[in-house]
Amino acid sequence: MRSACTAGYKFEVTTTRTPAMKILSSTLVYHAAAVMRSGVYLVAILLVCWNYWINRYFGMPDIDQISYHLQFGAEGLGASDPAVVRRFVRWCVVAPLLLLVCVLLAERWVLARGKWLSARLRATLPAAALVAAIALWLSQLSLMEFVAANAGPDYFGQHYVPPARVAVQGVNPKNLILIYVESLEAGYSDRAVFGDDLIAPLTELAAGSLNASHFAQFEQVPGTGWTIAAMVATQCGVPLKRITVFDETTQGDVVQAFLPNAVCLSDILARHGYRNVFMGGASPTFAGKGKFLRAHHYHEVLGREDWQRDGVPENAMNGWGLYDEDLFSRARVRLGELHAAGEPFNLTLLTVDSHEPFGHLSRSCARRGHAGFEGVIRCSASDIAAFVEHVAARGYLLDTNIVILGDHLARRNPLTHKLARLPERSLFNAFIGAAVPARNRAQLVHFDFLPTILEFSGFTVEGGRLGLGYSAFNQHAAQPGPQRLRELRASVMNRSDSYRALWIAPRPP
Repeated sequence: MRSACTAGYKFEVTTTRTPAMKILSSTLVYHAAAVMRSGVYLVAILLVCWNYWINRYFGMPDIDQISYHLQFGAEGLGASDPAVVRRFVRWCVVAPLLLLVCVLLAERWVLARGKWLSARLRATLPAAALVAAIALWLSQLSLMEFVAANAGPDYFGQHYVPPARVAVQGVNPKNLILIYVESLEAGYSDRAVFGDDLIAPLTELAAGSLNASHFAQFEQVPGTGWTIAAMVATQCGVPLKRITVFDETTQGDVVQAFLPNAVCLSDILARHGYRNVFMGGASPTFAGKGKFLRAHHYHEVLGREDWQRDGVPENAMNGWGLYDEDLFSRARVRLGELHAAGEPFNLTLLTVDSHEPFGHLSRSCARRGHAGFEGVIRCSASDIAAFVEHVAARGYLLDTNIVILGDHLARRNPLTHKLARLPERSLFNAFIGAAVPARNRAQLVHFDFLPTILEFSGFTVEGGRLGLGYSAFNQHAAQPGPQRLRELRASVMNRSDSYRALWIAPRPP
């Protein structure tokens, strides 16, 4: 039943758009379109600037390195070199805003040339800029290789030898000093390229009274090309590859620990009664180094925060942390304590002075006459050699072995244009001890260090294989095939359920 008030009546609501309302509506649409165009331009410019910033200061990192740092690196960003943050703000915040203003002014000038031109370009220019920026990034990240990696053969699953299933035994094995040197390439010794041997103190170690051996071809393969990746590869015999971001098989899974199902060098040493101690100039929080080390039986993990608590002032450190000379000074003290305790130990050191893009020259190095990035390389080599000579002078080499290795090939620095002239680029390495086993080949990769270091330290590794590595000392029936390097470069980063299983801890029932 209709009420008396409405019975018999029909209501119509009509809206009349006044000229003012039409102008307001048109203005809102125009400004909304302008904001959208500006947003598309800004995204395109940000992609280009980010790409420029990464390539200018870090070389060309791959998709696995970028995805890894998105997963583990953000929390330690504040502990990284402040110069990294300043350059990021300059190139990825300030520069994009200035470029956006320039682009919008240029667009306005172009669009003012004519109506037909204006309408056509207004619709296509922002989209074209974004497509070009995305194409640049896809090229940077080698999209086709990324896609192929998810469809290619499982190299890891076919070649991985789980260390937990291999008998590793030792009778009076030696203590270990393991020194990772930031970006130390063997090529720095090439007089034809550099006019001098920039790392002469290290290359001359074997010429003295020390027993030293090295491998002429220490090659870098995918999954090993940055510091934490090199540490994982040499200690666990596996590459460091994407585990969550960009990996649809683990998207959404929570990684509870760092490679919880892998058995690494420090795990094996701890099982044999070793005390594992890590000392680095930089913060262990950066790139998940501390997570990795603590997850694999390092009993002490010391870095920038510890040196600050010990009273080292900021003006006595570089952007990352302790200068190499100061790190080795503290390492001498800790080494003496470990040796005096009479228990087996592994003292692992990580330098920072030669870090890209420009290195860090300490005041002490400058006083010794060193200058520029060449001076950083010369001084760092001198500091490492002085530490080795200290170990020898104290008589520690009777029961202690030393392994020195460049962690990865140099990224963009003031000398990379000279390194690029070398016919082949390889990493520096040296094995120093009272007695060095016989080498079985000249070439090795990061994965080989796991069984090689163990056999150098006096252990026997059944079959000579652990992880993806082959021992480069002693005689073993299993040896790398002639196509190994090519296969590693083509397939080691392919999707692998076996690799994923090393990361994903079993869920509790």
